[in-house]
Amino acid sequence: EVLNLRPGELVEVRSAEEIMETLDADDKCRGLLFMPEMFRHCGKRYRVYKRLERMLLESTGEMRKLKNTVILEGVICDGSEHFDCDRSCFHYWREAWLKRVEKGEI
Repeated sequence: EVLNLRPGELVEVRSAEEIMETLDADDKCRGLLFMPEMFRHCGKRYRVYKRLERMLLESTGEMRKLKNTVILEGVICDGSEHFDCDRSCFHYWREAWLKRVEKGEI
C-alpha cells in the first residue's frame, strides 16, 4: 500500500493480524523485516518523523534504496527480542503496516 506519508502526519500501526498478512515466511514485507519488538506498537498512534529513501546494509556495506518506508517519532527498538541489544535503533515501517489517521478521527 502506498500512502505517500509525510513528516508530521499522524498514523496508526495496523493490527498484528493485518501486518502478518503482509509478511512472507521470513517475516518480511518486500525484503524489510518486521521485528518482534514492533508488535507492541500495534493499534497505537504516532507521528511520522521522516521518510526513508535509502539504508546501509551493515553486513555488506551496500546502500539500498527504499520505497514507501518511514520512521515514526520516538519509536525505537528496545532490543528485548534480540539478546537485550541496547543500540536503540529506529524501527523502519512499511506504509503497508500503517494507516493514516484522518483529521476527523483524532
